[in-house]
Amino acid sequence: MHTLFLLRHAQPAHSPVTGSGDSQRPLTAVGRRQAAEVGRSLQLRGVDLTLCSSALRTRETFEATGLSCPVEVMRALYSCGVDTMRQRISEVGEEVPTLLVVGHAPTVPALAAELSSEDPVRSEEIARWYPPATLTEISLDWPWDGVLDPSRTGVLRGIQRL
Repeated sequence: MHTLFLLRHAQPAHSPVTGSGDSQRPLTAVGRRQAAEVGRSLQLRGVDLTLCSSALRTRETFEATGLSCPVEVMRALYSCGVDTMRQRISEVGEEVPTLLVVGHAPTVPALAAELSSEDPVRSEEIARWYPPATLTEISLDWPWDGVLDPSRTGVLRGIQRL
């Protein structure tokens, strides 16, 4: 049994640091507070490994959670689709029971909706409304590489929106 947490980055600034691109948008003060609140929730549950997009706002989100688990910053998770995110999750070792992925919309909500599609009403709600700092918890009763099979679904354990 594995637990997958999917987190959309907290509230970013509307524009990037002068002279840089979208990937360099920092969090706002509100975003830092959101991430800290999500972090308190995650610390109670425990996280063994985090996969994090290389964008500044996702890295700052992870840092503001205060989690002390190992983190792998991945350029591939910035502007990726669901297939790429599934691939990166599938590469996690079986010794990791609890995984957090910090990424972006529309990929994070799309994957959360797909993995919780056993509950069509909740799945549709997730796909439709997933604001910054939203956290979804999904239980998977198969190995991490099973996430590559789009017909497999997990059990939605909770969704936290700030």
